[in-house]
Amino acid sequence: MVTIQDLRQLSSGQSELFTGNEKRIMFLLQLTFLGVSFFLARAVFFEAAVPFLVPFWAIVSLRYRHLKWPTLIGGLTGALTLGLGQLVIIFLQLCTFQFLKRLIKFPLPILVMLATLLVQIAWQGGVYGGWPPLLVQFYVGCEAVLAMVMMIFLQLTLLPPHRFWTSEWTYERAGAAFFILAAMLTGMSSFTLSIFNIAIICLHLVICIAAFVGGVTLSTIVATILGTIVGMAHLSFTGMLALYALTGVFAGSSVQLGRFGIALGSILPSVFFFFYDATLPLDIVYFVSISIATLLSLLINRSVLEKLRALFYPKRDEVLLKRQEWLTNHMTQTIEQFQQFVFFMKDLVFDRFTEQSIAPKKIQPCNICQDCFRHDRCWGEKQDMAEKIAQYYRGKTSQNPIAIAQAEEILRLRCIKSDKLLQELEYLLYNEQMNNQLFHGKKMIALQLQDVSHHLNRLLQQMQGESVSFESLECELLERLQSAQLNCFQIDVLSNEVGQRRIVCSVTMKNMDQATELSERIILPILYERFAEPFYVERITYKEMPFPYVEVRARSSVRFSMEQGIYSRAKHNTSGDAHELFPIHDGLMAVMLSDGMGKDQRARKESDTLIRMLRECLTYNMDPETAMHTIHYVMSLKHDRDLYATIDFALIDLQHGSLWSWKAGGIATYVLRGDDVLKIEGNAAPVGLMPTFSIETETIRLKADDIVIMASDGLFDGALHWHEQERHFFQLLKKKNKQQLATDVLLYDVMEQYKQAYDIQDDCTVIACKIKHINPKWSVLNLV
Repeated sequence: MVTIQDLRQLSSGQSELFTGNEKRIMFLLQLTFLGVSFFLARAVFFEAAVPFLVPFWAIVSLRYRHLKWPTLIGGLTGALTLGLGQLVIIFLQLCTFQFLKRLIKFPLPILVMLATLLVQIAWQGGVYGGWPPLLVQFYVGCEAVLAMVMMIFLQLTLLPPHRFWTSEWTYERAGAAFFILAAMLTGMSSFTLSIFNIAIICLHLVICIAAFVGGVTLSTIVATILGTIVGMAHLSFTGMLALYALTGVFAGSSVQLGRFGIALGSILPSVFFFFYDATLPLDIVYFVSISIATLLSLLINRSVLEKLRALFYPKRDEVLLKRQEWLTNHMTQTIEQFQQFVFFMKDLVFDRFTEQSIAPKKIQPCNICQDCFRHDRCWGEKQDMAEKIAQYYRGKTSQNPIAIAQAEEILRLRCIKSDKLLQELEYLLYNEQMNNQLFHGKKMIALQLQDVSHHLNRLLQQMQGESVSFESLECELLERLQSAQLNCFQIDVLSNEVGQRRIVCSVTMKNMDQATELSERIILPILYERFAEPFYVERITYKEMPFPYVEVRARSSVRFSMEQGIYSRAKHNTSGDAHELFPIHDGLMAVMLSDGMGKDQRARKESDTLIRMLRECLTYNMDPETAMHTIHYVMSLKHDRDLYATIDFALIDLQHGSLWSWKAGGIATYVLRGDDVLKIEGNAAPVGLMPTFSIETETIRLKADDIVIMASDGLFDGALHWHEQERHFFQLLKKKNKQQLATDVLLYDVMEQYKQAYDIQDDCTVIACKIKHINPKWSVLNLV
């Protein structure tokens, strides 16, 4: 069975490419046009005028050229059934129309009217040997006017193939279609096979279908229009017009009872008029015909009727819309409540703990000192005991055996109860470390809850974005492309987020080889001008059905590109530095640099572990700040060995041109912009070193030709003047940058010259990332 979806393929003109089901569909299309032209050629109005074949031929020859032969054969055959003279007149009118179309550039309705008028005047003048009688002149004028009106209705109904199934069925278009149907019914009226009349069967079937599709309103309008036109054609439209109108009212009013109710309601008016008005032609042929039509309406697949209803009344399912609206509102309330809980946890744990950790702690006397008789002497005005205890805390925190031994020796010389004092200080320090670990764990959980809240918020935005209509934007783009003389008939905006826009343009063109050139020279410049961001052609697809056209898929391209160079040097055999650069997606690059404590294999393992864990956290869409705190929590759970390393982590957004930097123990990140140097510094301790941990995010807006420099602390010698080393390094970098070298070559030359002035005493890794603006190869031209 052929469905509405299959009928979308009927306007294709590439029949030689069809196979299987497509050939069957093409055959049905040819048969349909042959039948339509046959019945239109037989449609006689006022018992004299035959005005409808020439307009139908005109629209087919213009928009459906692959169906010209079936139309011509069907039309001439229908004209022949009216007589040889009518066949000659129709043939002359068709030839005259083709001649006028090539000779003068008038609108089609005018050309059709002129072709009809000229041939009829010449023919009737030859028959009557001069001007024909006034009544014949009236018929000729009516035929010309009806031909022009039919041409207008055909233009409204039979749109170009690429618009026929996509354009909405407005009231004007539906009314024009009913007029054409009525003209066909007029041509069918004389076809009676035994006790079956084709015109009555089709008319009654259309009324039943209209009742199911549009209810009482549509069925009444259809019945009235068809009954009026058919009655006018036979000069008798009084009693039958009332019968048809009442049939439409009864059939439409019974739509609540289902298809059987419609069938029963459509027959009752005919039964009533059979007993009420004996002058109407309600004979056995009429009743058998409407019975067959009623049976056919019940046999039509319900899915076909539903698709016709969707075609004429393209409304969304209100139930689904209400359900989606309720679900969206319910999810919004749930997520808002969860976010309030997250903010409460953040305020309770995160902010309060951060304030406590930032506030300086004053060393207070412990229990041993308060009970000692020398308390005033040790904790007097000088308070030198507080400094010695603070020195002991610093030594224990740094895990330096020499510093610990020195601090313990000073306390033993100063305090007469040194053993008990050291015991209590050890206990206090242990409690503080445990409390810090506990608070940091709560802080990490609060951050992770905040991450979950962000993910749910993005999900909610996506749910709300599904109902966003891009109709105005699509219309604007369609007008721009059409004003550029591009045969674009449809624009679909799939996504309108900055940097992630996806747009589909459907364009009709004769030569597929021109698709790439037209896309690059017309479509991409217009999109660039409208959205102020570059696009690239993701895919070009050539499609044969429902008609030959090209589908161009354009997608946002990143504004910037990044060229990186890496210099790495180990002091001994193995470097304790580790680095990694990788794209999170097309427009976002991650740059990581870690320096393990030491210059051996153990230090390298620490830095590799840190980078691996950080990358895994980013893989699962964890926020960078949450990832840093999570990694610190894991690495701070020390047992029999220390495990800590510096981390310099940056995200470079190539779409918006932004740099985010997170630092934990690393040296500054530099941005070279012309002759200026921007500096990003961090105060956080290395990951896993201190019990407490805090980190801040720094953001810089990047520009074209900026160079981002990230380096380990081995680049500069701490024993020498730090600023002098920085100044010399960037003098070399600025000088070499003016030579327009590749980034890796630039960094290598700079480091070779830098090592001649300063000897590098540690493992050294330098990463240079040069930002470049992507300039399209085309430009937008505004031609006046």
